[in-house]
Amino acid sequence: MLPFRALVAACVFAFTLHADCQSSEPTAVIDTTAGRMTCTLLTHERPLTTARFIGLAQGTTAWVQPDGSAGGGKPFYDGTRIFPQAAGVAAGVRATPSEQPAGETFPAEATPALLFDQPGLLAMTIAKGSAGPSRFLITDHANREVDGHAVVFGRCDEATVRLVATIRHILQSTDNHPTTPFAVNHIAIVPAGTPLPPPAPQVAANTILPAQPITALAAPSGPEPTGPTAILETSIGRISCRLFTRESPIATSTFLGLVDGTKDWTDPTTHVVQHHHRFYDGMAIDRVLPDFYIQFGDITGDISGKVDIGFRFRNETAPGLTFDRPGRLAFGNGGPDTNNSELFFALNPMHVLDGGYPIIGQCDAASVAVLERMAHLPRNASNLPLTPVVIRHVVVQP
Repeated sequence: MLPFRALVAACVFAFTLHADCQSSEPTAVIDTTAGRMTCTLLTHERPLTTARFIGLAQGTTAWVQPDGSAGGGKPFYDGTRIFPQAAGVAAGVRATPSEQPAGETFPAEATPALLFDQPGLLAMTIAKGSAGPSRFLITDHANREVDGHAVVFGRCDEATVRLVATIRHILQSTDNHPTTPFAVNHIAIVPAGTPLPPPAPQVAANTILPAQPITALAAPSGPEPTGPTAILETSIGRISCRLFTRESPIATSTFLGLVDGTKDWTDPTTHVVQHHHRFYDGMAIDRVLPDFYIQFGDITGDISGKVDIGFRFRNETAPGLTFDRPGRLAFGNGGPDTNNSELFFALNPMHVLDGGYPIIGQCDAASVAVLERMAHLPRNASNLPLTPVVIRHVVVQP
């Protein structure tokens, strides 16, 4: 066995997490209303981040209540709500963004590099280059898109990964309107070699923060599509979507022009203008997030939206046309009015997207079933299906 000083050095300079390194690390036991999550903390690799997390969990780090009063002296995370994330779940805020923050941010630790290349990572989120002040997430799959947006400071066991996946699925499939809210009951920091404590008592639903009315997910409403039907023949099945030509005229006309080749576009690599090129035929699905969306049509390789294909168009909204049901077809973008060719299928109601993305179609029930099969195909850490899913041909019927 390595001497202690050499052991610490080995853990600091390499993210190996061998048994020797793990044996000296404490465990974060996160008891939630849905069950227990267990994560080994990387105190050697991430001393600042783990110290902040431990201090908040134990109540030894000062923090501020939403009303501005001091909250230090009691555990910060107890009773905080659990929210869904594309990569897993997040928790650790007691107030809405418009209310008083929990405390100061701190430098985001970047050395050694710990990437989101595996499931079960515990991380503190980054904003404007700084970590904290309190929000953490746990991933249920490898997702390199989170790199640079959160600081990894722990690794969780397989049971935790399964629980995170279950919670995320329930939250996303109900548009964050679960019958019973999910929350952190208590976080215990257990030294290495110490038995885990018994489960913490359940917090009362009416004390969970941030406060959120418990309401049922509203039934779908709003206009029905009256335009032509776009049929996408893919390598795993047919997807049929009726278009909202009346409600989203700019977006649907752009889509139809790219489908039949009448819309010119510029190759982002060669910068050559393409004429009479059926844009989507032969294109592969490029991003799959179960319970969230399936994306295609981005040939720039830049998910930020800063690179386009020679044109952009503004967002369109119509009264009552929202992400209130699965199977919405919409343009994706990198911010307001940056739409060009990227599209996505929404897999669940997602009102958080309302107003930000032009909805151009609604897919039928059989197509939603195809999308669900597609969403659960094995994928890599970039959320790309391991076996390519190809859009063989797109036709438009009256």
